[in-house]
Amino acid sequence: MKTFSLPTLLVLPVIVLLTSCQPSVQFNDAMPPGRFDLPNIPRAFRGEIVDDDEIWRIGKDSIHMGDEVLVNGEDFVLRRMAGHLLMSQPVPETGHWEVMVIKRDGDQFRMGQFEDDDEVLKRMAILMETEPEPKKSGGKPGYRYVLVSPTAKEFRAVLKEGLYELEDDGMPLPRGGRVMPPPPPPPTN
Repeated sequence: MKTFSLPTLLVLPVIVLLTSCQPSVQFNDAMPPGRFDLPNIPRAFRGEIVDDDEIWRIGKDSIHMGDEVLVNGEDFVLRRMAGHLLMSQPVPETGHWEVMVIKRDGDQFRMGQFEDDDEVLKRMAILMETEPEPKKSGGKPGYRYVLVSPTAKEFRAVLKEGLYELEDDGMPLPRGGRVMPPPPPPPTN
C-alpha cells in the first residue's frame, strides 16, 4: 500500500476539488455574492509545494499542478469574507459554482469545502431565506447536487457558523518559498 506524505495529503483535496466534475454542493454565484474578485493570489499563498517529484507552483495569478494550469479570473475566482479566502470555480455541467474555503491560521492554512451533510444543510436553511434546493445535472448519466443561493449576509453567517468541512491538518504558507514534506519521525525503540 502506498503511503502519502503530509503535503500530498493536504494538497490532494485541493486538486480533487479543482478538477472534480461532480461537486455535491454548488452555489448560484461565485461566493460571496456582490464582492470584488481578487486580481491576484495573496502573496503568503504563493510559492511551491513539493512532494517527491510532484511540484505545485502557486504564482501571482495561476496555479500549476503538473501539466494543468488554472488561471485566476478565468478558471476560478478568489474573494474574501469573514477571515476566509474563497475560491469559486464554475461547474460546466450545471452553470453553477463550487466553492472552496481557505482558512488561514497564523503561518498555516487549511482547506475546506461544503458537504451535503443533512445537518449542515438544515442549519443553512435556518440561516438563509432560500432553502438549499436538491437538483440534478443535465446530460447522461447526470448527478445529484444541492444548490445553495445565499445573499452576502447569509453567506457570512454560514462562514461564521463554520458550516463547511475543513481538513484536519494545516499546511505551512509558502510565502514565496518552498514547502516540503517534513522529515520522517525518528525511529522509536
